Amino acid sequence: MARVSNAPVSRLSFLNDEGTYPKGWRLIEAFNSDVVLERHGRRRLFTDLTSAYGSVNFGHRNPEIDPFQGARADIAPACYPHEAEELSGWLCERLDLPDHRVLFQVGGSFAVSSALALAQRVRPGKIVAIRGGFHGLGLDSLSATTAQRKWAIQNSPLVELLQSRIIHIEPGAREPDWRKISCFLFEPIQGANGYIPLNLEWIGNLVESARRHGVVVIADEIQAGFYRHGYLSPTRAAGIKGDIHLYSKSLTNGHSPLSAVVYDGAYDDIIPLESALAHTFQTSVYGYRAGIAVSRYLDDNPPEDAISAIEKLLDAAAYRLERTTGVKEVYITGPSLSFGLESPARARALVWACFDRYIMILGGGADGNRIRIAPPLTIEPTILEGAIAEVLEALDELLVAREVVCLT
Repeated sequence: MARVSNAPVSRLSFLNDEGTYPKGWRLIEAFNSDVVLERHGRRRLFTDLTSAYGSVNFGHRNPEIDPFQGARADIAPACYPHEAEELSGWLCERLDLPDHRVLFQVGGSFAVSSALALAQRVRPGKIVAIRGGFHGLGLDSLSATTAQRKWAIQNSPLVELLQSRIIHIEPGAREPDWRKISCFLFEPIQGANGYIPLNLEWIGNLVESARRHGVVVIADEIQAGFYRHGYLSPTRAAGIKGDIHLYSKSLTNGHSPLSAVVYDGAYDDIIPLESALAHTFQTSVYGYRAGIAVSRYLDDNPPEDAISAIEKLLDAAAYRLERTTGVKEVYITGPSLSFGLESPARARALVWACFDRYIMILGGGADGNRIRIAPPLTIEPTILEGAIAEVLEALDELLVAREVVCLT
């Protein structure tokens, strides 16, 4: 006899990254660094030390960043709102790229895909990327990716077919033969690889060489930009000028999956297109309003003091981590901290142990053995200090447990 249940059946797919934390939790509300989750009817307050993958660098639901108040339109085909022009002007001015223009897209992966397409139209050829980079989940952007690619559902035989068009070089390697190369694609700080900062002097030398040979330079700052690591643009802060710079995530502080392809304006004369297919939401008003709200927030609230305060707290944690057996490659990159553990299992155990303490941190790295801590710039210092203490205590407990297991 068949049993009939009145319990609701979830139609949610779990082909996502829900396994990052224990399953079954649902989002209820969030504000600044606080996130309320619910599981089996019980609610808990968590501290978000991930800034939602760097999408809310300026705090969840920051009241000074509200794209919806006073909006009189939503979307129309092929018609940009005034805010789009204002946002593109602000970006180029702040990046000190007056000769560049902005092509807005939806999401980071599509920004990378569009940048690669522009580069191929300007100069056909192969793509040079740095091993350890993560550039998105589109087939082309994923083919240029090495960090965590094996875990992507999009990693299919189609991606393998594109591998013949990609040349991956190791960080610090000698410059490649630029002949027959279309573009050089890099992250200044490798995000999914575990917040690994690359040597910017080395990057700068590669960029100069590539540009001398006519190679298109693409700086992928989708994860690294908008002050996640201390600067609006780490490459521009280092004096590196790319032909294309890419932004997304906290461009809208998580309100909209808008991305910006900031490209050399001379390309408009090189690429002979009467029109170009884009996408449905390219003219969505809310994304541009969110971007403008972020730009005004940053103009009114320069983030340097907040970054300095967070960095001091993270420096103290880094001092302890560098003297802890089993911890390696500790990096402070502005208001972000990362470090490696002996194995992916150890890193995953720490993420879950912190979650049990109501602290949200992230793993990372090519094999998943790194830890990433990236609090919103608006986090209260006392909350951050307490959360860091919980993370260090959880790590100590894990390492002590490991020693006990080894001794027995």
